[in-house]
Amino acid sequence: MAAIFSTQTRNTHAVVAGREIARAIKQSDAAIRQEYPFLYHQDWICTIIFTSSILLMSLFSYLYLSNYISAIPTIISIALVISFLHELEHDIIHNLYFKKYKSIQNFMFLFIWIAKLHISPWYRRQLHLKHHLLSGQINDAEERLIGLGLSPNYKRMVVSMHPFGGVLVTDDIKKDAKFLNLFTLQAHNAPMMLIFLFINLCFLGYNLLYFIYFCFNYDMNTIYGIDTFYPTIRTLAVCLCFPNLLRQACLVLMSNSSHYFGDIPLNTVYYQNQILDSWYMLPFQLFCFNFGATHIVHHYVPSQPFYIRHFTARSVKNVMIELGVRNNDFGILWRNNHYAIDPKVDGKQQFYGKCWFAACIVLGFPLYIIWDIMILRKLNKNIINLISEKLSKQNIKEHDFNNNNVLLTDEKMVNNGEAIIGNDTSQLNSLTNRMALHYVSQDQIEEIGDKALET
Repeated sequence: MAAIFSTQTRNTHAVVAGREIARAIKQSDAAIRQEYPFLYHQDWICTIIFTSSILLMSLFSYLYLSNYISAIPTIISIALVISFLHELEHDIIHNLYFKKYKSIQNFMFLFIWIAKLHISPWYRRQLHLKHHLLSGQINDAEERLIGLGLSPNYKRMVVSMHPFGGVLVTDDIKKDAKFLNLFTLQAHNAPMMLIFLFINLCFLGYNLLYFIYFCFNYDMNTIYGIDTFYPTIRTLAVCLCFPNLLRQACLVLMSNSSHYFGDIPLNTVYYQNQILDSWYMLPFQLFCFNFGATHIVHHYVPSQPFYIRHFTARSVKNVMIELGVRNNDFGILWRNNHYAIDPKVDGKQQFYGKCWFAACIVLGFPLYIIWDIMILRKLNKNIINLISEKLSKQNIKEHDFNNNNVLLTDEKMVNNGEAIIGNDTSQLNSLTNRMALHYVSQDQIEEIGDKALET
């Protein structure tokens, strides 16, 4: 855990392999579209998936309320459906559907926001696009909010298992990600976080109270209004909270086990991800549309819809592995997501990494009420700090764009004597870090990605 990791360099192999992988993905994409021309109608496909998902959520909720299915099948079924809505949200963030119709995008965002009970999609758009700019760097706020770089301890477990666990690490991230405004983050998180925590705590509180009354042989119905209040809470918990808890936990566990962090060069996609497709990851992959096995493809070609990416990933897997992309590197968890491997302890770290997933299942869900209390406490502390900051008039302008002290990720590598290929790469990295301080668009992401592969 205290190992010193050597920084990877942007070498010729990483650049050439990156170009070859991107070319293979685009060729596979073109071949699939040519074989199935209807895939070009992305707006229609989006509409069908969106409408079907909303109808299926309604159907499973109705079946549960009508006592045709029990709570467990309802939670699993709705979690699967919401995973499709999450993928749609992600693709809309990359402007893949209804490019000329922002009102339709906003309409879908609104429904997805309610269905996911998570951070505002409008705010997540900027977080995610900046993740593509800064992937693997200390100012990659989005991935650090889901545990990237943390040791495999209780804090990483909370961040991985709880939909709002990122609240616990915001202070540390703010020190490195200059563009992250904690007040704005909390404001966009607050509506769904408060709803989620209210429903969750009411459900858990009722069942705890029921257990106490049962032990003392008392009748719960003597509590005024409990018979009308609890059924609503139970329905919301089973049809919204618990499916999202399951889906989000699986997604985050896959995501923070797939990304490398801390010792990789900026704008070098070759080092950013691994392929995580081991058979015993299938229960997790099921609720995040095979994220671990396909997300690396998205980093190379962000403009590809999720339903095509699934097939592309299978066809280019062998190409990526032949070029040195890692496959099922479970030691990543015990190295705090660092890329560099110590051969002396790698075997042990691989085993411990697999055990981490079992620990999250065995301990993560049973300790959920503790995670809720930790997050509420941290949220209250953050709110008090933000109010104090406002009242004391200390919240000065967040970014001085003329400040020469702005963190440039690769400047640290230069100071440590690490090799960077040519002035073009250094200029591109400086441009990337400056762009991250402003509003970022999908077109800019693609432009930077193309330049990085050419440089």
